[in-house]
Amino acid sequence: MAKVILTIQYEIEEGKREEYLKAIEQLKQHYAANGLVSYSVFEQKRKKNSFFETFIADTEEAFNKFEESDDETADQLTEQLTRFIKDGKQKYATYIETN
Repeated sequence: MAKVILTIQYEIEEGKREEYLKAIEQLKQHYAANGLVSYSVFEQKRKKNSFFETFIADTEEAFNKFEESDDETADQLTEQLTRFIKDGKQKYATYIETN
């Protein structure tokens, strides 16, 4: 069974960092509780306010359930996060593990 990784890369607006970090912490707790994906957020080492989110599913089936889930809490938190993103620009990529 192949793992699937979804990544989202973006920068946040200056002055929104603390609000952003609070929202991320809520999202981390939420995804830890639902168990469909492993969720992490990384900040670029030499570029403050440049972030990279990862969603890792152990199987394609789990990833599909994650994508198709009707998760109002995650939707609300994600919508909140998008308000902090600089120029609204995000880069998405989905990767599937090769055997």
